[in-house]
Amino acid sequence: MTFHAVRTLAAVLYLGAAGAGPAPVTAGDLDRRVQIGEAVDDVELLTLEGRREHFLQKGLAANVFVFFRPEQERSEDTLREMARCEQEFEKKPVRWVGVVSDSWSTETVRALVRGTGIRMAVLVDTGDALYGKLGIRLHPVIGMVDRKGKLAAFEPFRQINYCERIRVRIRWLLGEATEADVAKADAPAASPVTSSGDAVARRHVAFARRLHELKQHDQALAEVQKAIALSPSAAAWALQGQILAAQGKCPDAIQAFDAALKLEPGSPVATDGRKGCGK
Repeated sequence: MTFHAVRTLAAVLYLGAAGAGPAPVTAGDLDRRVQIGEAVDDVELLTLEGRREHFLQKGLAANVFVFFRPEQERSEDTLREMARCEQEFEKKPVRWVGVVSDSWSTETVRALVRGTGIRMAVLVDTGDALYGKLGIRLHPVIGMVDRKGKLAAFEPFRQINYCERIRVRIRWLLGEATEADVAKADAPAASPVTSSGDAVARRHVAFARRLHELKQHDQALAEVQKAIALSPSAAAWALQGQILAAQGKCPDAIQAFDAALKLEPGSPVATDGRKGCGK
């Protein structure tokens, strides 16, 4: 089976399994949805700042779009990973946009953007029109459009290897990776099961982030410290730095940001946090 056929089959299987989303997928949905290899129409949407911006930019090797949902842990985790990917490809002919339903408040979306460190423009899909055209039913979903304006990849969320699957597909569109590289990313070696401690730590981080957004900084700090005690991840350290900075404790915040950068060099949240503290 060719790589094109595998991708087409994967997209169809994803849609067939998407009944747990906001609306069931029907045969009509499959007929209407843009398929792999078909042209994707450009549209203009409003950004969070209220300016009009195109969904696609012509002539680039890759237009990458990320459909996400606030207040969802896997969307937050995905955006953090994509923030790293943005940096990796910032000097390449690659454009990133996030897409969010207009059912969410602007402030809620902005808080998520700040917390994850993404730099891509975020477009607001009024009436979920673009969601419907592309057949989006679950979150997050990442798609790519090639230089000819055709849908080249459509990747629903995966707990394992998601970032690498996206990265290798971008490199494939850039001509830097082969179909064999893509196939290898699609079938990685067995990964160890995430420990229960890691899962609990992620929940503490998610709760701490929400408390931080609500400006309940003491409670947020207590939650993120629980996460660090269980699994000292870069995301947890960076969040602790943000909370401490919000409390006016920049010397302590810088130590937390440095701990995050040690685990994840180039972390945009930690880097921007240090700058905010004047370092």
